[in-house]
Amino acid sequence: MKIAKIIATSFFPRVVREETILTGDPPVYTLHSQNFRTVDDIKKLILFNIEQEKNCDPGLPVDIVFVNNDTGSEEGNNFIKKLNGQNLKNGKIITIQNTNKGWSYGAFSRGFKELNEIYDYFIFTEDDVIISRKNYAKISLDIFNRDTNCGFVSYWGLTNHLDKSTGNQNLIHAHGASGFSSSKVLKKIYKKYGKLPHSELSDKKYYDKIISEGEIQFTNVILKMGYTLKESPLKLFDPAYDLMRGIDKPWKPKKFESLIWSIIKKLRKISYELLIFFKLYKAYKFIKIKILNR
Repeated sequence: MKIAKIIATSFFPRVVREETILTGDPPVYTLHSQNFRTVDDIKKLILFNIEQEKNCDPGLPVDIVFVNNDTGSEEGNNFIKKLNGQNLKNGKIITIQNTNKGWSYGAFSRGFKELNEIYDYFIFTEDDVIISRKNYAKISLDIFNRDTNCGFVSYWGLTNHLDKSTGNQNLIHAHGASGFSSSKVLKKIYKKYGKLPHSELSDKKYYDKIISEGEIQFTNVILKMGYTLKESPLKLFDPAYDLMRGIDKPWKPKKFESLIWSIIKKLRKISYELLIFFKLYKAYKFIKIKILNR
């Protein structure tokens, strides 16, 4: 039995977020903190991933696979290439160079395409969310095998998404598309769609479409094919920027926190609708991005 952990990475500057905050439906603390703006920041982040893997006990042997989406950094691309073949305590490092189509979800698909005949199980995550808690691989496999119809074990939880284009159909999916699945299940998805679902776009202006066709569709199609999606009962992930600073944010909020967040979310929706109605949304975006730099 062989397990590969596919880690999507790129040397594109990330939006700065100092605190991990609530997101999703139901809300969980998975809109993770991040502060990786330069090539050096991201190189340190990748080395931090490797350090955490070397210092943890996955419970089973795991190879880690960095799929690097090329965003034009020759320095970054060369850095990734040099990591290939390095040994870990419980496995080795593999690196794959990729285009940036579909962002992380395109990287997941490319990694699986290259390695699906070698590995029996796959873990999917991004470089700024570390999966390194004790026995993470064994726990994942145990959850997966507990249900003979399991298609995917979500690390960040399951979330709802009402798709207005299909009459508010609820596209239940694994938040962040982060989790564990088998090559057997994923091969069926790949055969049907010609890839693990992801967008062919890469420009940030298509953010919603990239997320819809990647994060949401990837595991929702597993559900639609008759498999079950399971949520890990234990927190197996840590935002890298939190872990670097010794912060252990809870995964799920208390009921009061969840209620307050839901109220704020509704107020923001009302504010957005008012800005659209009074044709002030473009002015608001200009002020937010160009003046407030947010």
